[in-house]
Amino acid sequence: MERRSHGTRIMVALIGLTALAMLLPAAVGFTLREHMLARAFLYSAALLTSIAGLVYLAIRNAPSRGWVLSHPFYYLTLAYLILPALMAIPMVEAVPGLRYLDAWFEMVSAFTTTGASVIEGEGTLSLHLWRALVGWGGGLFVLVTVMALLAPLNLGGFELIRARSQAARDSPDRSGAQASSRIDSAYSDKNLERLRHQFQLITPVYFGLTLVLWVGLSIAGNPPLVALMMAMSTLATSGIATDPVLSGGVSEGLIALLLLLAVSRSLWPGAPGMGAGPRLQDLELRTGFAVLSVLIFVMAILLVARGTDGGLWPYLAELWGVAFTSLSFLTTTGFISGALPADGGVFAGPAGIALLGLALFGGGVATTAGGLKLLRVFSLYWQARFEVSKLVYPESVGGDGPRLRGLRTDGALAAWLFVMIFIFTLTAMTAALTVIGEGLEDAIILAVAALTTTGPLAQIAGSTLIAWAALSDTAKVILAFGMVLGRLEMLLLLSVFWRR
Repeated sequence: MERRSHGTRIMVALIGLTALAMLLPAAVGFTLREHMLARAFLYSAALLTSIAGLVYLAIRNAPSRGWVLSHPFYYLTLAYLILPALMAIPMVEAVPGLRYLDAWFEMVSAFTTTGASVIEGEGTLSLHLWRALVGWGGGLFVLVTVMALLAPLNLGGFELIRARSQAARDSPDRSGAQASSRIDSAYSDKNLERLRHQFQLITPVYFGLTLVLWVGLSIAGNPPLVALMMAMSTLATSGIATDPVLSGGVSEGLIALLLLLAVSRSLWPGAPGMGAGPRLQDLELRTGFAVLSVLIFVMAILLVARGTDGGLWPYLAELWGVAFTSLSFLTTTGFISGALPADGGVFAGPAGIALLGLALFGGGVATTAGGLKLLRVFSLYWQARFEVSKLVYPESVGGDGPRLRGLRTDGALAAWLFVMIFIFTLTAMTAALTVIGEGLEDAIILAVAALTTTGPLAQIAGSTLIAWAALSDTAKVILAFGMVLGRLEMLLLLSVFWRR
């Protein structure tokens, strides 16, 4: 059978979708009489459409060259390298004085749903709409590719799902875990089919939820364009907005409801092996609830100890601000509640490390959230609990059941491997940033923000605000590649070498 170059066809489709997306800020720009910006996006859309069309005509009848781009790491790496470079073209033309490197950094940050910005507070609504739209597309890209390309290989967190299901079947043969992570012809041939199926399955839900939240935020009193940006940033967990500090009230309540989608993939369609059983028994939801409950309880004690002026209502309002901000950083979104004081309230100063820890925990497996992922955190906790129990009661017999037993054996091993790779990568990035002149505290915060795709950490986690625009060019390049690594997950890179 003659195979075609799947990777090239996928890239052509992505470039075409990028060109189509540029028409929205162009239309908004013309409506708002921002003619220079609108023309920049319109001409860039025409350029990308021409490029995609020419490449498609060139490869339409060309056979694939062997096994080129058969591994999903190649697909995803090419997407994160090429698409932001193309997305940056209209920004350079639309923003006077903006260098291409800064525009590229901005688009890498948006497409990886990090939300770090070198132009925050500058530019027009149309420009910020483009940033939010790129982040929204990046979130959809993650949801589709994780299910279509990584789930069949038991990667991207699905190695823990496989451990649960395999233990539930009580299968003594462990060879399936190794074989399932290898690339064969059947996997490669079905890539396009799986991508098409997941796109058709997820996109209507993703678009519909964005539309519902947009309408809700508009009714709550937000300007339509601002509400649209907030809705897109919520679904994608990018945290991109004209102001990262929200207005509070009903808007934050609506956003919090939609942020729960980033806590567990079982709330999304098309998640095999993750949606069985009642939602309240979902391990990721329960782990996230436990983490947030502990943090909110501690912060409530700090609020009581500090004291609040005005009685009970200001105390409850600030406690809500703590809860919302904690959920936002757990899902690696980075919105800050308007109910918190301007200086960050209880998160000001050393307490900001709590938000750093939440971002490291991250959200659910195969969601738009970054970080280590809650299922990995639970797996390591459950294994540690079992080991401590064995120390106290050496003759005890584990009675966790097959699913939990799978998580604390094969699942814990896979989670520990990922955590070690994450720590090594974080250490290397921190060292690289300190070598080029960043302070140790700032380097750690920036490295965590990049690897967990939580850009707003730089504004609240440290003792002083860190401005992304003030970083050196070398630091921006290091952090941009860190964002890509954080979005790809390092196990995906290692799996390239597992092939036999």
